[in-house]
Amino acid sequence: MTAFTEKLDRAAGAATCAVLEIGGASLIGSGVVGLAAGGAGVVPLTAGAAAVMASNFLGCQGWDPNQGEPSAPVVGDLCYEGASDFQVGSVFPGDPPGSNSTPEIKSLQDVVYIEDVVGPPDVGTYQVFEFQWTKSDGGTGTTRLRQGGIGQYKRVFEQFWTGDPTCEVPGPKPPVIDIPPYEYEDEDGCELTVNFYGFGSGAGDNANPVFKIEPNAATRAESDVIGGCNFEPVIYMGDPNGGPPYVGPWNPDWDQPDSPPFDWEDQLKDIANICSNKDVLDRLNQLLVNPFPGTTYALNSICELDDQGKPEVKTVERQIPSVPPLASIARRIDALVPLLQGQKDFKQPICPSVKPQGELRTIGFISENRSPNGRDYLRKRLRYRSMSGIGLNALIDYWKDFEFDAGPVTVKHRGASWGTITVWAASADEGKRVIRHAAGEALIDADQVGRWEISGSTSARLGMPGRMKVNKKGGYFWITERDGSNNRPRVGTT
Repeated sequence: MTAFTEKLDRAAGAATCAVLEIGGASLIGSGVVGLAAGGAGVVPLTAGAAAVMASNFLGCQGWDPNQGEPSAPVVGDLCYEGASDFQVGSVFPGDPPGSNSTPEIKSLQDVVYIEDVVGPPDVGTYQVFEFQWTKSDGGTGTTRLRQGGIGQYKRVFEQFWTGDPTCEVPGPKPPVIDIPPYEYEDEDGCELTVNFYGFGSGAGDNANPVFKIEPNAATRAESDVIGGCNFEPVIYMGDPNGGPPYVGPWNPDWDQPDSPPFDWEDQLKDIANICSNKDVLDRLNQLLVNPFPGTTYALNSICELDDQGKPEVKTVERQIPSVPPLASIARRIDALVPLLQGQKDFKQPICPSVKPQGELRTIGFISENRSPNGRDYLRKRLRYRSMSGIGLNALIDYWKDFEFDAGPVTVKHRGASWGTITVWAASADEGKRVIRHAAGEALIDADQVGRWEISGSTSARLGMPGRMKVNKKGGYFWITERDGSNNRPRVGTT
């Protein structure tokens, strides 16, 4: 268990003593949410459960069952009318309806407490209620049933639906006793406010108070930083069966004036299911509470000069302290702004462009057929630089039989010594095939140096398809080499 949950335990223990002392007999009959799987919803707190709870908190002054008046008895979490007929039975938990049940009815009009029936010590006390009901055919009547008892004699009210169990008119729930907020100061000096919101019970039917625990108003006003004595409000209930407490974030909607009693029921059930595994709870507490290691982020310049023109390292630095994880995330996000600004303020290294090298080549292509959008043939030119030095005749032999499919995909190769090479091809792979063929003659490995760029056009005028061959119009191969940009290109005859 973490130091944080131990602090919550101490605060809840002290507040429980206050609930027992202030509530007295009025606690009997107040609402208890059953958290165990398959539990009976919200049921009244029995005198026995209150006594067991008081005995579990040995540091309290005690619970006086004769102080004040018990809450008016109610049956618990029943639906008065739903989408189908139903029966209400007084049954042993898990049993089907029997003779101690209402007939199949359409709705309950009222449920009235009649009396307590005290049995032997091993049987316990039963509460007798009168159920006033209406059938689907309009007939009315009453049935008296009992709930209570202990051990093997325990009986509960269960609702058994003949069809759709959707509840349309829920019945009243047991009340929540009004207990003033408890102000608690921990041994470490933290000041907390503990608010009582009802009771919950586990698999053994033992009950414990449900609290909202938060730093007091003064602590929250001092700082928005989460950590230490300052944390977001939590819902808290000690495990009635001795396990780790049920702790989770508090939903602000539960504080609204129109929020119904026990609005926290579903979330606390989810927490109870998770917290049945102590390892999971410990990990959640570690995630929310245990400090995350601090660090230092530094951005160093590499191009700055001092007043004498000598290299100088300038640094933007942000230190992140060791704080709980959520606060640690916030600190790291805040550190991004000055670090990013430093990247804008510092002079940046600029990579020099690659110097072109080699003899200029121009390869002219012409389509086998006329353009789909005109009467002329398609023409393409491929330009690049080569370091091979093979001569014009060898260059013609290298290219004269090469063909490719033109199209709307633009394939470019940039960043190498032969310049920027562009091909309009039927596909990216076809364009790369053309450029790799040129690279083989230029002594360039296009996949190891420079970079590929793929784009295209949807224009009807650009990227016309066609099978392209080397142009031989006029009795010449349209293949030229040129030594430098100022010299005339050399061509070869067919």
